Amino acid sequence: MKSYPVRMVVCAALLIGCSQQARAQAGQDRSGPGELVTDRPDVTESSEVVAPGFVQFESGLSYESEARDGLRSQVLAMPAALARIGLWPRTELRIGGDGFLANTVGDVRTSGQSDLELGMKVRLLDQQSFGIDLAVIPMVSLPTGANAFTSGGVDPTLKVTWARGLAKGFDLTGNFNIASVTDEDGRFAQRALTLSLGHDLLAGWGGFIETYAFTPMARGEATGVTLDWGLSHLVGANIQIDIEAGRGLSSAAPDWFFGFGFAVRGHR
Repeated sequence: MKSYPVRMVVCAALLIGCSQQARAQAGQDRSGPGELVTDRPDVTESSEVVAPGFVQFESGLSYESEARDGLRSQVLAMPAALARIGLWPRTELRIGGDGFLANTVGDVRTSGQSDLELGMKVRLLDQQSFGIDLAVIPMVSLPTGANAFTSGGVDPTLKVTWARGLAKGFDLTGNFNIASVTDEDGRFAQRALTLSLGHDLLAGWGGFIETYAFTPMARGEATGVTLDWGLSHLVGANIQIDIEAGRGLSSAAPDWFFGFGFAVRGHR
């Protein structure tokens, strides 16, 4: 198993190498990166990709809590980082993970690093031409985490993202995900559906309300349904800060959670 510092070095090398390649292939693209669109803080991924020659780093902290079988469980995750590297006009490379995890059940606390995720986002359709934005995100989770938090297997996921701008400044976004997840009994299929409604507010602020469901939450468990909401704020053209909170609507979902974070974009 790789140590956390080694994984960070590998990720940094990938970031630098891919960014330099993207810059060369983009021919020093000077059209600009466009509006800053992030894949946080909501669970729903956007259909937008990072422009060629640019790198976008998104990170944050989340905390969730639930009571089950008379025990209170709490999970802290940070920095929950995602690096998005623009390769071509419709393609980005993605490297991410939950980072450091601390899980407390009753009086027992376990901590360690999460698995590492690698993927790409490919934009397929645009609303201007087809009435909807559509992208796919093929990705894979690698068993690089601590024993308490790794799945122990190479787990693929396919996400299909869509979005449509609505009247009066509203945006509707959704995802359909299917994953092959490893656990101690082998593999099982997990599906997810998400739906997020966003709107621009005053002074650079934006808000969203979202619902999502994972079925099953784990092998043999029921569907976990969650409702969450949040705010984001642009600081200039290349920085965003955000905050979110949510509540489980079914017994399989966490009782509640909150988080905050940021995104920053730069040219290489």
